[in-house]
Amino acid sequence: MSRRTVKTNVAAIEVTLAELERMGRLEDIDAARVQALRSMAVALDKNPFNSQMWREYREAIEGLTADDGNGDGAIDELLDELSTSVRDPS
Repeated sequence: MSRRTVKTNVAAIEVTLAELERMGRLEDIDAARVQALRSMAVALDKNPFNSQMWREYREAIEGLTADDGNGDGAIDELLDELSTSVRDPS
């Protein structure tokens, strides 16, 4: 993995977004979250001491970069549960 030297939050989020795009991890539904991240990066470059904004920025990044896995997880468990046969309670 090559590491790029970035000096601003704007540059860093663009690297992250480009990599997510390359990996096929961004979809049209992510547009608002992507724009929010870009706006927060600009705001943090202007005022890096805004702790509330940092918290929201980190949470937004985590939400966008969280690995959805390979199909395993809550949705599959729910589908399995829904597809099981109905039991007679008596």
